[in-house]
Order: sequence, then structure tokens, then C-alpha cells
Amino acid sequence: MNCKNKPELRERLAAEYALGTLRGRARDRFRRWMRDDAALARAVDEWQARLGPLGEAVRPVRAPARVWHEIEARLGAPRGAGWWDRVAFWRPLGILSSGAMAALLAVVALLPAAKPPPAEALPASYIAVLSDPRTQRPVVVATATRHATRLAVRALDPAILVAGKSLELWALPRQGGPKSLGLLDAEQATLTLAGSADRTLGEVPLLAVSLEPPGGSRTGAPSGPVLYSGPCVKYW
Repeated sequence: MNCKNKPELRERLAAEYALGTLRGRARDRFRRWMRDDAALARAVDEWQARLGPLGEAVRPVRAPARVWHEIEARLGAPRGAGWWDRVAFWRPLGILSSGAMAALLAVVALLPAAKPPPAEALPASYIAVLSDPRTQRPVVVATATRHATRLAVRALDPAILVAGKSLELWALPRQGGPKSLGLLDAEQATLTLAGSADRTLGEVPLLAVSLEPPGGSRTGAPSGPVLYSGPCVKYW
């Protein structure tokens, strides 16, 4: 297989390589291609830069023992050997502590779904994870497919909702001042965007939540303290 003149295939393989879902011989072959193809290496760098900040916003999560036991059973591994000796294949991924793959898995786990879809099944989307700067805990997840006009927002901790006050979500674009995306008045909310997500979030690297009077800011900008913030990244 040669991806030299296939831009869509090149982009997909670069994304899979950055996520860690390109494995085995396919990954080794792709790594060889990158050594001789500077444009392909840049595509991987762009994907890693796009997804990396999301990983930094996610707290490390150690999988419970029952998960490892289930994996061991499916692999037919003997119980006596150490996990890292039996499954050296997973060593490059670490323990879901950081990086693009950890970010993707964390977001998929946080989104309401009966069964998390495989990475290649996720639609092209904007994904933001907002954290509490004091604890580094993710507290809000916001997602929208790139052509949608609605933003799905979920408060991971209902305790962030404050009686008698409003939490207002802001887009922080690269140029210009903050732009309000709406109020978070429940654990889950659907906010109507001014245009498509591409138009509204395409040049927005960060989202933030401020504490405002009931009904939101009267000034068109955050008037109360900014409580949470986090990267808004493109997944495609």
C-alpha cells in the first residue's frame, strides 16, 4: 500500500498514528514512511499538537484490577506472570496518564453513551474538557460535531451549580474578546450556537466558565470570577 498521492488516507493514518490506534506492522511501515516524507511527519505533529492539550486536562486514571483480569483472561495469559512482561505491547501507551490516546479514551468514557464507539467511528467534532485549576479535575465536557449548530455540555460534578447564580460558558478566540455560548443551568445542557460549530469554534483554542448573576453577564464579557477553563480541540 502507498499513500503518497492519497491525501485523505494520509490524514487518516496520521491521526491513527497520533492516537496510538495504528499498530503492529502497519505502524512500523508508517514510521518508515515518515522518515522519508517530511509532509507526512508534519501531519502527525499537527495531530499530536491538536490532541495533546486535551490529554493534559485529564487526570490520570488507573484501571481497576477487574479490568486487567478480564484482559488477561481474553489473552489467555497465565496468572503468575507480571502484567508488563505478558503484554509489553501496551508499554508505549503507559497507564492512561497523558497524551492523545488517554484524552480520547477519557472523553469517550465521560460522554453519555451506552457503549463507547471505536475511535474511527467518532464523527468529526469539537471537544473541550474544562478543569478546576485548583484540583486539576475535569468538571465540564462540551462537544459539537463540526457542522452542528448545537453544543452539548455536561457538568461532570453537579456540585458546581450554584444556587442564585449562573454559570456562563465562554469561547476565548485567538483574536478578540470572549464570546458567550450560553448558560449552564443543569447537569446537561444543549446550547444553540450563533452559527455552525466550524464558524463558532474553528478559531477558539479555549473555553471557560465564569460565575455570573442570575441570567448571565450584563456586560457582554465575564463579570465574575472565571472558575473553570480548558482546551477546545478539533477531532478530525
